[in-house]
Amino acid sequence: MKIDYDWLKQYVDVRLPPHEFGHLLTMSGLEIEAEESVKLPDGKMAEVLELNVTPNRGYCLSHIGVAREAASLLNLECRLPTPLKELEAAWEENSDSPVDSVLEVVNEAPDLCSRYAGMVVEGVQPGPSPKWLADRLIAIGLRPINNIVDVTNYVMMEYGQPLHAFDRALLTNSKIVIRRANEGEAFAALDGSEHKLGTDALVIADAEKPVALAGIMGGSGSQVTDQTQSVVLESACFDPATVRKASKKYNLRSDSSFRFERGVDMEGVILAQARAALLIRELAGGRILKGRIDLYPNPRKPIIVKVRVARVNKVLGAGLESSKIAEYLRRLGMLLKGSESPEAEEFQVEIPSFRPDLLREIDLIEEIARMTGYNNFETVRPSAPIQPVRLKPQQIAAKTIRETLSRIGYLETINYSFIDDASALEFKTAFGDDHSAVVPLRNPLSADINVMRPSLLPGLIKTAVRNFNKGQKPVKIFELGHVYFREGETAPVTEKNCLGILVAGPYENNLWKSTGKAYDYFDLKGALETVLDGFKLSAEYEAVDREFLRTGEAAACRVNGRVVGFLGKLESESCSDIGQPVYVCEINLDALTELLPGRVGFRPISRFPETYRDISILVDREAPSSEIEKAIREACAPLISKVELYDHFEGKKLQAGKKSLTFALAFLSEEKTLADEEVNPLFERALESLREKFGASLREG
Repeated sequence: MKIDYDWLKQYVDVRLPPHEFGHLLTMSGLEIEAEESVKLPDGKMAEVLELNVTPNRGYCLSHIGVAREAASLLNLECRLPTPLKELEAAWEENSDSPVDSVLEVVNEAPDLCSRYAGMVVEGVQPGPSPKWLADRLIAIGLRPINNIVDVTNYVMMEYGQPLHAFDRALLTNSKIVIRRANEGEAFAALDGSEHKLGTDALVIADAEKPVALAGIMGGSGSQVTDQTQSVVLESACFDPATVRKASKKYNLRSDSSFRFERGVDMEGVILAQARAALLIRELAGGRILKGRIDLYPNPRKPIIVKVRVARVNKVLGAGLESSKIAEYLRRLGMLLKGSESPEAEEFQVEIPSFRPDLLREIDLIEEIARMTGYNNFETVRPSAPIQPVRLKPQQIAAKTIRETLSRIGYLETINYSFIDDASALEFKTAFGDDHSAVVPLRNPLSADINVMRPSLLPGLIKTAVRNFNKGQKPVKIFELGHVYFREGETAPVTEKNCLGILVAGPYENNLWKSTGKAYDYFDLKGALETVLDGFKLSAEYEAVDREFLRTGEAAACRVNGRVVGFLGKLESESCSDIGQPVYVCEINLDALTELLPGRVGFRPISRFPETYRDISILVDREAPSSEIEKAIREACAPLISKVELYDHFEGKKLQAGKKSLTFALAFLSEEKTLADEEVNPLFERALESLREKFGASLREG
């Protein structure tokens, strides 16, 4: 919104330089975007301030609105035009020509148009505007057109009330109908664009066709031209939401729609109309027909708000006296009812119609704060009891995971919760099954993000591809977030809190690692087990089948007998750009959290030393090492304290279909130091158990 500083001074006696006045408005909450000097056609300069008016302060989208603001801040008188008194005199001159004899107005949508006023000025002579009017419009960035159109623009910038002038001769049957558009109804706007309207649009029509899109723009078939002799002057109040939606839908933005979207002064409708009618008569001649057609089915009721002095001071942390609060409210244009004594504890405040943003006591308290000056409040430290923050198990788990993975070199990523439907369908079995369904968005931003993600992996894959394309190798990333799917087409949405991990690419340059070797399944498995170890949990693995994982290189992760997720080598077209093996893991954190142990107690370290043995066996290649470890523990219980696989060998030196496994065993007693005579039988028992269950034999040499 641009303000001509000299124009503003017509209403309030501001004697500050423009930059100081702009600073004053900024301190009151109105941001000054720019201050400039505009050169007028005669070479003179106009000082102009450009305001950034927030949506809740639409009353400042006019020179009078800003003048009221300046008058209240500086405690000055605001001199406003009095067009209604002058209009009464003009009507007396044409008492034999009532407006309703030449114009009919019908409002078929009172819910979208709360007030519509129409006046007629006959015998006008369109032509160029006088210099003073053209200069005012040029200064604020508007192009002069003719004296009638320029008056409507001038008054809009003066009062903040949009107006529109129709050529009455071009209105079929001299009739105006406010109605919803018909489906597919054609409308040609003043800017030359053609539109097919929907029933959600509000139009101003004559007896046959739309002549304006209400609150936005007039039509090309009823505008004022050099041949116009009779003008219908429209002033109205339209529903802000309807104007906003239509303006966006039909891509028509105007100064008029900008104001209607933010709300206009319901009582200012006739003030602005009277002002415009008088200026048209002054600049274009003609006579104003007596009266106006004013369709106002539900007049605005006074809004009374109670303001408590104690509440004001408590919210602001101030010590304002009731007399000072009353003074601020009056300077803002409020009408105070009831007691106004210096000791008054509360006020009944009537809100003026030009401030539709004020509805509650807290709104008025904010206004009092602005009037006081935000910089005039002392900084006071709040006094309140501090309650300890108690984290939920899910929050503790997420915090621990972030710390653990970050410590071992993984970076956290954050992706959108919605993805494209192709990726969602590929990964819908991450935690569901073949009968699971994805969750579509009702109003997606684009086709690329039209469904909710059933897995964290699509986002991790896109992040990995983007990094590889930019030469960032290797990629070690993880994400914590929610996934969404349906367990059937009509089932309710299932939401799970999950952890996703992805690793790919060659090892970093490191003295202690093999040059050129890439991250693999066991690196990912190690990262997962590091996380689980932080929770004092251990995992078991079993073969699993997932469409997006390589068969034979994928495993389900089981904790305390419950499957909580999966890991394996990715087999998806979405990661083909990486050109290297990609390993992924996804864990259901909700399930994992339920398995977290309670408070872990301290167990004293044994006073006695452990006794160690190694066992190296030959078994079938398909025999799972986890089952062999379990069998050893069962056979050597209760003195076995550790079973650790530290060597796995397959090669030509062994029999076909066989593999060599070497375990390190540790035996411990809490009562004494174990002798060989006590350990050897346990060792033999373990070997016998392995022979019976797995056909194992002791490897020699």
